[in-house]
Amino acid sequence: MRQPSGKQQEILQSYQQNIQFHETAIQRLRKNKSAIALARLISILGGLGTIWYFWPRTTWVVYAIIVFAIIFIYLVFRDADLTVLINVHERLIRVNRHETNAMQHALEDYEDGQNYADPGHAYASDLDLFGPASLFQLLNRCHAEQSKKLLAEYLKTALDATAVKLKQEAATELSEKQTFCQNLQAAAMAKPLTIKTEEKLKHCIEAPPVGYGNPLWKWFRNIYPIIPISVTAYYIAGEISDKVYLTCLTGFYFISVLISRKIGPALEMLLDIEPEIDGLRKQFLLIETENFKSNHLQSLQNRLKPTGYKSTTDTMREFAGLLKKNDWRSNLLINLMLQIFLVWDLRLIITLNEWKKKNKSQFRDWFHVIAEMEVSNSMASLVHNEPGWCFPEVDEKYFHFAAKALGHPLIPVTTRITSDFSLEGTGRIALITGSNMAGKSTFLRSLGVNTVLALMGCPVCAGQMKLSNVKLISSMRVADNLAENTSTFYAELKKLQFIIESVNRKEKVFILLDEVLRGTNSTDRHKGTKALVSQLLKCGTVAVMATHDTDLAHSESANASVSNYHFEGNIMGEELSFDYKIKNGISESLNATALMKKIGIHFQD
Repeated sequence: MRQPSGKQQEILQSYQQNIQFHETAIQRLRKNKSAIALARLISILGGLGTIWYFWPRTTWVVYAIIVFAIIFIYLVFRDADLTVLINVHERLIRVNRHETNAMQHALEDYEDGQNYADPGHAYASDLDLFGPASLFQLLNRCHAEQSKKLLAEYLKTALDATAVKLKQEAATELSEKQTFCQNLQAAAMAKPLTIKTEEKLKHCIEAPPVGYGNPLWKWFRNIYPIIPISVTAYYIAGEISDKVYLTCLTGFYFISVLISRKIGPALEMLLDIEPEIDGLRKQFLLIETENFKSNHLQSLQNRLKPTGYKSTTDTMREFAGLLKKNDWRSNLLINLMLQIFLVWDLRLIITLNEWKKKNKSQFRDWFHVIAEMEVSNSMASLVHNEPGWCFPEVDEKYFHFAAKALGHPLIPVTTRITSDFSLEGTGRIALITGSNMAGKSTFLRSLGVNTVLALMGCPVCAGQMKLSNVKLISSMRVADNLAENTSTFYAELKKLQFIIESVNRKEKVFILLDEVLRGTNSTDRHKGTKALVSQLLKCGTVAVMATHDTDLAHSESANASVSNYHFEGNIMGEELSFDYKIKNGISESLNATALMKKIGIHFQD
């Protein structure tokens, strides 16, 4: 057992210092807000006092109203700016607390990705990829739904060796850009991007124009407001009666209604997504202005600004502005005035059609860029927080696996036990025997989880590691299914059938098996397991198998293709102790009897 390294202590301290810095900044900003609130009150009282003092001198009263209105409006906007800054600092505090909690394995309150779990996946349920205390929970720094989905896909699907190298380089570079990474998270969590918003935008952009594309409509849009504004000016001047003015306004309103009939549905689908789009714009701005060196990050950056295309940040700023104007339509009074005087829907749809035409070929890639960047950011956090871990060497040569000081990444460093392990060549099986609770299953999961991390481009919980690019398959946790009337034994047979079919297809598999055929009697289990071992070896497969069947281990001990390892438990009186270290050879100690005695089962000598 070890204590966190000095480097990790420094990292934890840096996060705490960041939290303290942002808390101090919030206190200062809140004091400024209080001062501005007082200034607003003074401006109101000052304005009223000045008006009272100069009344009824109209000119001075008007001047007073204008001056104090300008001061008041400035203070309102300044207060809003301070609120935005406070919110940014609060989100950055959340970011740093998340990192602190992650390093201390205190992630109970964070998203666990359970909705991405797949009981039928080749290894996901066996290796705690999703759910409480899962690898997803440890890794995830994503806020957009698209990003979380992509992270889940990377956990469930191995990359090729070239892609792994690109991801490693990107994660390494980002791990050294903590300010960028934290600002990216803070921008993303303000109003997390959803798949629903992406679908709305996709539907809007790909939908055919609703009309009003004729250049004459642009002319009408620009000329028309002169008419209601002129009529209003004549009314104010007393040249038009109330009845005539109201009749004119009614006519203007019906004109806007006739124009809006076809436009309304197209604009309605874009309501209330402006905050998400503005958050997306802020993330794009960070990505576009950062200086990246790794190929993967440069590629993402270039996809935001392909040749002949202006900045995606500017494009999204235009769109966010359009959406904000569209949201004004939700206010009935404001919408009424905008439609009567400015044929607002017509103005919006013409602007939207022009924006769609310019950006239709680009928008699909925006969401993927954000997803890739957030996933890379998640990987970078692991690199930064775990300086003792290493990036594995991954190649396409089948098969080799070699690791030094390999541990389970979901076990805190204070209780984590590491082991060295290697397996090389095809048609090889490692049999692991040992007493109950000695560490066999945890070791299998250490192999599996680190293989998953390695083949998605993450660092692994090891001092050194080399491995082949493989298809990982496991059979470790098998449960019955009442809905499908499936017993535990039959459920395991279905999993083994999947494994055998993969083997027969000559796939480059790495198989992890824990207590095969546990749902049947000991005789059939021994025969079945022995037959499975023989079949896997004949097909040139590689597997690591944990078993209590020491007879199987002894019967295969003369086979050069089978390596025997074990974990031991020591019994001192009625107490058990374990060192959780893998050793060569076959285990000869059993502890089931001692465990049963410990819970109160009495044996007759």
